[in-house]
Amino acid sequence: MSIPYLKIYELSVANYLKYEVLPKQFLEQEQNVALIYDASLDGYVSQSNMIPSPVSAGRGWAFFDELSISGNVVIDTTAEQTSRVSVIGASTYDIDYNNGIIYNPDSTPTAVSYYWNYVSFILGWPGTDPPPLPVVALDVDESVRQGIQLGGGSNDILSCSLYVFSTSEIEKLEIIGQLYDALYNRTLTIQDWHEGSYLNFDGTFNTSFTPTPVSGLGHGFFSNVISSSSGPRVGWSEVNRHRGKITFDLEVLRD
Repeated sequence: MSIPYLKIYELSVANYLKYEVLPKQFLEQEQNVALIYDASLDGYVSQSNMIPSPVSAGRGWAFFDELSISGNVVIDTTAEQTSRVSVIGASTYDIDYNNGIIYNPDSTPTAVSYYWNYVSFILGWPGTDPPPLPVVALDVDESVRQGIQLGGGSNDILSCSLYVFSTSEIEKLEIIGQLYDALYNRTLTIQDWHEGSYLNFDGTFNTSFTPTPVSGLGHGFFSNVISSSSGPRVGWSEVNRHRGKITFDLEVLRD
């Protein structure tokens, strides 16, 4: 089934921010966490007591490695991690990165060390039952198509908002700063998500998926990037007390 261009744009932005931007600064590590076999899942489940839970909505274990290129830290999205997850007691196994489960080990695993996404990243407004803070929510406000020449071709513009919900003012400013720097005067390759994504439905790494640019589209360009943060909202709910926002447009030239 074909995915509309607007959804492709949204997914490209979401995957860029969640897997390439936020992990540069907001990864945490747990070491030697016990694994217990769960017969209903037929897998070994992490017994983490961390708050927020590493496997709460929008988080999960990190499945890409970090690289240093000319002194710049980048996330390697070309292959499954080799240094982010380490299992004690087994040499080969499958990982459900979303739920922290080890499947099909070659011997009984006893513990796991892993990096996990501290910031929850979700699509759309969090609603009445949001994940534990901090949370970043991507919302598409509107879209418009503008002609760029006589004949074919258009400039597709996606107007978006990033809502940042944090546990403190310092944390809020750190997250906003990281996101703002990743958007301001930056371009984005629009990837083809028709054939899947980085993870399979069961949370395991999708080895058959290779991100490729969508034919007929130019690079997206982020414009009109504006951040707003008015300080703590005394008397507001815990979720909204330390809230900020970034608005931006994604412009994409289409043949």
